[in-house]
Amino acid sequence: MGRYVVGTATLEPRLRLLVQQLAAELAGCRWCVEHGRHLWRQAFLSLEQLRGLRGYAESRLFSEKECAALAFTEAVSRYTDRAGGVPEAVLTELRRHFSEPQVAALTLAVSGEHFFNPATGALGADARPTLASDATVTGQRRGEGARRAPGSAIRNLW
Repeated sequence: MGRYVVGTATLEPRLRLLVQQLAAELAGCRWCVEHGRHLWRQAFLSLEQLRGLRGYAESRLFSEKECAALAFTEAVSRYTDRAGGVPEAVLTELRRHFSEPQVAALTLAVSGEHFFNPATGALGADARPTLASDATVTGQRRGEGARRAPGSAIRNLW
């Protein structure tokens, strides 16, 4: 990955946001999810797409290329749940749309979201219940285990 990613592979900003947001949601990192929402709003992207991210495979809101990247994101996020790693069909579809340097960049984007989950939890960023306004995006009801720390130092970095 280092050979491909360093200075050579770039992802479209929208695609990067899609992949990182799905990875954050699958990792369960509340800080990462909140940060992704913040970036999503800054980019003026559709909330309908953000809400439909988990149902990307059945949605018309995402292109074939985006669906391939999101399927890869899900496969990498659930890598330890599967014997044998990422399904060959997912990799085949991914490589139809992306070069090897882009696949490496996607892998780095997905794994980065999973890296930060234990770090933010250890720093207490997931210490307080989610606000009711967050439920409108995630579909969760208040108090269903979602966490966030509105005033924590780590959240205020962005």
